[in-house]
Amino acid sequence: MTGTADIGPLDVLVCLKFVPDPAQLRADASGQPDLIQAPLRISNFDENAIETALQLTAQHGGRAFGLSVIRGRKPPPDVLLRALAMGLNALYLVVDETDMASDPFRLAVAIAAAAKVMREAEAVPLWHLLICGEASADEYNAQIGPRLAVALDLPAITHAIRIELERNLLIARRSVDGRCETVETELPALATVGTEINHARIPTVLQIMGAGRKPVREMTLHKLLEPDLDAMKRYPTLKTMAVFALPSTRKRILIDGGNPKESVNQLLTRLGADGEIRF
Repeated sequence: MTGTADIGPLDVLVCLKFVPDPAQLRADASGQPDLIQAPLRISNFDENAIETALQLTAQHGGRAFGLSVIRGRKPPPDVLLRALAMGLNALYLVVDETDMASDPFRLAVAIAAAAKVMREAEAVPLWHLLICGEASADEYNAQIGPRLAVALDLPAITHAIRIELERNLLIARRSVDGRCETVETELPALATVGTEINHARIPTVLQIMGAGRKPVREMTLHKLLEPDLDAMKRYPTLKTMAVFALPSTRKRILIDGGNPKESVNQLLTRLGADGEIRF
């Protein structure tokens, strides 16, 4: 990342989501994903968003704050501390007790309302930059960033693989449909990033211990959206009807050809017969 000294200290807001760890997600006997047994973690795309914010504030000065809407179970303290240990100044949690933010539109409205409350709480004149993961590791609908930009009336640059700030400009390189392009827009703005943009840092033990002194503040979604509840209820709702894993069984075929060459020949013959490979 490069930049110039005439950019003032930044106030950056990072939107993050805590998701069941995909690496530890298993399906139960009915084929439904067992979301309760899988531990929660920061969505990997959002770890890259945090890293992007920290690199920019380290370069240009300023602060980076985290914001997450919590639906269902709350992340354990060690998962919350990881976000703060990476370098965020504070973490705000919007607790959705009635599952109101059940679709991307309502979730974006909730985040936009929380972003405004956070500005007052942290004495932030304006968010220079909002950064989101380009999608979440669980639902992967890639809608929250663009919808949030609309809710806050901000220009948005999606799928950024490189971000630079120069004077009052956000300059980003994007990788879309097999091509790369460089685009720019004035700040304040919103950007979404993927795993290509950086390698998210792993906090040290001392950083994790020090994160316990950083604030984690909660607010309820119902109170946050209270003035707009009636209007929100009138909009159509998008619901996920079912999520299931396709059934699969192991063939449990043992290849024993007596010697390596014969075993390989038997294996290739079996794979060819099953259509797994073509010769």
